[in-house]
Amino acid sequence: MLGTRFLASAESRAHLRYKQKLLEAGEGDTVRTILFGHGWPNAPHRTLRTAFVEQRVGQEAQGQESRPDEPEVGRTVIAGQSMPVLRFMGFPPNCDASGDIESMNLLAGQSVGLVGQIKPAGEIVHELVEGARRIITRRLPDLAASEAGSD
Repeated sequence: MLGTRFLASAESRAHLRYKQKLLEAGEGDTVRTILFGHGWPNAPHRTLRTAFVEQRVGQEAQGQESRPDEPEVGRTVIAGQSMPVLRFMGFPPNCDASGDIESMNLLAGQSVGLVGQIKPAGEIVHELVEGARRIITRRLPDLAASEAGSD
């Protein structure tokens, strides 16, 4: 699973503040929760520990209510349609989002601490392939040699 890494790519449509929060986060800066359950009830997810999240950890039931009168924390555009982002909605902020970005669902995996900079997706894939190649060559030299001979 590499969603978090590709969120911090040049091509990602994630909001710039969201990308910045990913770069600033360490491995302990996420929490597994069901807090952002508005329209997505009882679905565990991992999100960044923002001030909004920290205030509500342990009180996830409110996010499960999917109340239509929840306060609007911002707006976004999805499929060309402008729409409100209500508190506890599961939508992560895209580049069209406005409002209180840090009160939105900033989804991120525990690997977020390994994300150090925004890079093009192609460069990320290249680094992954080269890293895998180094591991295979170092740990499985016989396999790597037979693969090289079949090229």
